[in-house]
Amino acid sequence: MTELTEATDPYVISTEAGVELLAGAPWKRIAVIGDSISTGIREAVPGYQDLSWVDRISAVLHRIHPDLDEIRLAKRDLTLTEIRQTQLRPALDFRPDLVFLSGGGNDFIRPGFDPVTVRAELTEIVSRVRVTGADILTIGMLDISQAGIVSEKYGEMFSKATRIVTRITREVSQEYGAIFVSFTDHPLCADAGIYCSDRLHLNCRGQAFEATGKMHGLAAHLAARSKAA
Repeated sequence: MTELTEATDPYVISTEAGVELLAGAPWKRIAVIGDSISTGIREAVPGYQDLSWVDRISAVLHRIHPDLDEIRLAKRDLTLTEIRQTQLRPALDFRPDLVFLSGGGNDFIRPGFDPVTVRAELTEIVSRVRVTGADILTIGMLDISQAGIVSEKYGEMFSKATRIVTRITREVSQEYGAIFVSFTDHPLCADAGIYCSDRLHLNCRGQAFEATGKMHGLAAHLAARSKAA
């Protein structure tokens, strides 16, 4: 079987294709907040550039707007409460026109998972970004239990919690007009070849896939906005 590369991977687009997909995108100031998903923790994969998802999207937007400015505030191991407390204000002070957010995973892998708190924190973050007029892209996390990399003991719990956070994120995003991209039931969830050896984060192939999914989400948002205008 031929090994996949960026050029042959059906779930990955090149920088050039990304520029074509997002042609006319208005965003010139992007802020990245969240947990380790937002930071782009990764491992090398032959045939794929050693880039995070945000590196890839930034490269595309830089081609569209050479004066693009960005701030990356995300840190690993943070809950949504900690993200709000430590990152939201600096992000808003930057005056972005596009914010990327991931969060909720650390809420449910710690004891005392509370969906009510998840909803309240997401609502606070998303609403405060949207009231400024900026766009914000949120995600539904991959259900990594489908890849058989979560122990059988915790697989069902992990899947259920992932879906609870995804549902809440979708609902909050719809309420406030955020851009929501769900990876939760994507076919690649079951492909162990997109994950790092820690069985939690995405490797460089996974990062390329995540970037592509988010760019398609941004493009769909732009198309819907243009149609509504």
